[in-house]
Amino acid sequence: MQILNIVLIVCFSSLILADNSCIFKHPTQGFINLTSIGLRNGQPRFPDYQPSSSPGYTYSFNPCFPFMENGCQNAAVCQTTIDQQYSFTLATQNSAKWTVDSYMKPTLTYTYGSKTVSISMICSDNVIDEFEALGEDYVNHYSMRLWSRCACWNGCSNSTPLTTRTTSRPSPATTTHTIYSSSCRYKDSRYGTIDLSSIGNLNGDATFKDVYSNNYFWSYNPCYTFSEENCINVAGCQIDRTRQISYDIGLQRNAYWINMNKTNNLIPSIVYPSSSMNRRLTVQLICDRSLSSDHLKVLDEVSPGEYVMQLTSRCACWDGCIEPKPFPNNWDFYMIMGIAAGVVFVIFLIMMTCLFCSKPKQRYPVMIVNEKTPIFKSAY
Repeated sequence: MQILNIVLIVCFSSLILADNSCIFKHPTQGFINLTSIGLRNGQPRFPDYQPSSSPGYTYSFNPCFPFMENGCQNAAVCQTTIDQQYSFTLATQNSAKWTVDSYMKPTLTYTYGSKTVSISMICSDNVIDEFEALGEDYVNHYSMRLWSRCACWNGCSNSTPLTTRTTSRPSPATTTHTIYSSSCRYKDSRYGTIDLSSIGNLNGDATFKDVYSNNYFWSYNPCYTFSEENCINVAGCQIDRTRQISYDIGLQRNAYWINMNKTNNLIPSIVYPSSSMNRRLTVQLICDRSLSSDHLKVLDEVSPGEYVMQLTSRCACWDGCIEPKPFPNNWDFYMIMGIAAGVVFVIFLIMMTCLFCSKPKQRYPVMIVNEKTPIFKSAY
């Protein structure tokens, strides 16, 4: 009987300590609400995603609400063999726990038996939510990523109030502010907008290309992807001085913003994790409204896998560049092409006009009619 009581107490405690898998409230950042993403019909919102690292399995995930798939019952995450013969429940909704790292980036973690699933929340302004299963990075630990507006702080409104566990400090009674971010811009209803879209190149090259520092070349392009050497569709690239080796140090699609609360001793920054997540580029944003051109300073690799740069620009200021440039950085090319097309069109019109005017007119024989000569003669 005593053993049974202990078991019941442990089970009850685990239910109390489990966070709400739908909503996470933070005393300073606001809330994350996944309610509008999850399906309520017992099916996974993101079914059968196959990671490149684990080709033998597919993974399904449904935020907030449980689902059933093959042998997985009341699951939050399900792993299935590629032949659909076997399936394993990796997580249930009542085993959720929310955490934030030092950059205030939220992660939803499920613990089910000996298995742990960590789903990184990546704030995105895309209309369509995206999910990526990275697979089993080490024994019984699975990593995944969710891109969504609802993964932003205060990104999706709380239409259905639910009871959630918060940290020990109560949330201040203030008006909820809205935050919206992408790899290009960060909008905060309290402060304004930081917009880097006018700095980045659209032509596939980096705006800041081959900045030399500490025996390496470094390239960075805000907002848009670029490719250089073996770095394909990246935000940042590191190249050795012989140009034989190059590393992806950050991706645009993984970007998130930190230190955006106007705290004096913290520098606003945008962070770009790499594809393998073992490298991460942090670009510190230095506001200078007097600059007519942007400047990038490379601070090198400050710790293993951690790379830091400083971007000084008026666009790094709140509402410094709220209007994008009328043309991208390669606007001269587009203007020349437009003028050339206009000239060709005018020449074409002139040629057609001349051709029409020079066309010979059809000549008709002149008939002279004598009024005294009858046209028809009588047969009689």
